[in-house]
Amino acid sequence: MILLNQEMIVKTFTERREVPWIMNINRLSLLSSLFSVINENNQEDSNYVLAHYFLEHYHRLSELNIYEVAADCFVSRSSVRRFCKSIGYENFLDLKTAFSEYDDQYSHYMIHVNRENYRETLTREINEMIQELDKRMNVDETEKIADKIYESRYVVFLTSDTSTSVIREFQQSMIFHGKIIRVISDAYTDKTLINTLDKQDILITISSTGTFAKASHDYISKCNAHKILVTVNRDKIFSDWYDKVYHLSAKDRSNEGRGVYGKYGINYMFDVIYSTYVRKYGKIKK
Repeated sequence: MILLNQEMIVKTFTERREVPWIMNINRLSLLSSLFSVINENNQEDSNYVLAHYFLEHYHRLSELNIYEVAADCFVSRSSVRRFCKSIGYENFLDLKTAFSEYDDQYSHYMIHVNRENYRETLTREINEMIQELDKRMNVDETEKIADKIYESRYVVFLTSDTSTSVIREFQQSMIFHGKIIRVISDAYTDKTLINTLDKQDILITISSTGTFAKASHDYISKCNAHKILVTVNRDKIFSDWYDKVYHLSAKDRSNEGRGVYGKYGINYMFDVIYSTYVRKYGKIKK
């Protein structure tokens, strides 16, 4: 796994202004960055104070200005600007814009979980998803992925923060079979590793809705590894960007946000791939 310190988060890459949906991939991990700051710093630290303040005032952030933030946190305006830069934002306004994007995601999620008979509906959707994935991730397909992982010199996952926990579990499980998996989340955008990959290696991007895949395109466009994408988004552009695209569903579900395919489908897929790898290449100590 790639472990970088907070200062390295500052290493961001240039936004493509001419293409509106291509954004700095750090922006997709704003909440993760803020929680990392409060998890890893002393309560007396100014960065902790600012991160905690932004989280505490999340729902009225759009009403705040930098003068108010500085006064309430007993820091200078330059400290606020430095903090914003340290987690990947050009300035305070840039950070506020990112929060509004999270508002949109949260609203969509609330609609999803606030449906009547949610438990019954969720159970049905999960069962339907498993039936579909059982057909899509058949023996031939899972063996192809397992073979590619086994044969590759380096195996690197590029994943949004929401999918990182699933891939980290896969990463830790694979070490028991002598395979080191590397994980780069959207919080860490150092290009050193990506630039060293070639045809002997495999890069697997996990992007359930496709948003992260689009945001990270510039980041991986010159990577020479064999590139695979896992998504529910059926945008044809991905076939030009990746050597292989695995769609979790036969229909485009990119507008469903945190639907069952993105939340549970990736778990299911990599449990099946892991089982296939273990049976074919694994060495299990009894």
